[in-house]
Amino acid sequence: MLEAAIFAGIAQAALIVGALLVWRFPVLTKPVYVGALMAFGAGAVISAVGTDLVAVAYEEAGAFPPSLGIAIGGLGYFSIVALLERQAAYKAPGRPVEEAVVEAGLDEEAEVSGATPTEARNLFVGMIIDGVPESVAIGLTLHLAAPGVSAALVGSVFVAGLPEAIGVAAALLAGGYTLSRILGRFSIVVVIGAVSGAIGYQVLINARPSLIAIIQAVAAGALLVVVVNEMIPIAVRGVRRWSGVLAAAGFVFAAAMTWASGA
Repeated sequence: MLEAAIFAGIAQAALIVGALLVWRFPVLTKPVYVGALMAFGAGAVISAVGTDLVAVAYEEAGAFPPSLGIAIGGLGYFSIVALLERQAAYKAPGRPVEEAVVEAGLDEEAEVSGATPTEARNLFVGMIIDGVPESVAIGLTLHLAAPGVSAALVGSVFVAGLPEAIGVAAALLAGGYTLSRILGRFSIVVVIGAVSGAIGYQVLINARPSLIAIIQAVAAGALLVVVVNEMIPIAVRGVRRWSGVLAAAGFVFAAAMTWASGA
């Protein structure tokens, strides 16, 4: 259980690393760097979804539970994020939250705009929503498969989360939040992720294969929505056609970690 918590915590620690990087190297908020990281991370996530989540769920319970889980995860994540965006637009009319975070991806001269308190709250909630199913899935893969498979998923989640962390940290810093306050919020997400990983490993260890498959697929569905709605558009804006090449590199990176576990 402790190992599962550590693995999940490491995956979510990309938030801490991203905040420190953008504080130390503000150049990382430029479109080309954010786009390159997003493209690489998108490929890594796609590999993790197919190899480390859906494939394992299918082997455990057949086709229906993973299909149901993907539908729940994708629609659920989309609905929650849409609700948060509507609340933010109602309380603070203006640009959507994601535009404040990734405006640097629009052109080389753009500057990151500061997040309002409402936007900062919604981003914080969004990070928790994103991190919990990922962390539960990490704990489950550590229980169901070889440690290398969990390591591949950890690497994928970490790489995918780094650009998001850089963008969010840049928006919060520009909005007047201190580094210590940002690190405090991000640390809460890391702790929640670690606890979720332990729950995924220990509490669900004797659960029915169909339930485990659904939970893994829920994470897969949510991640697919994140990749298509958030990561790929930013990647294409930042590095244009190079985004496909970098995504392929990210896919190979994550797949190689999984392949190595079977060697």
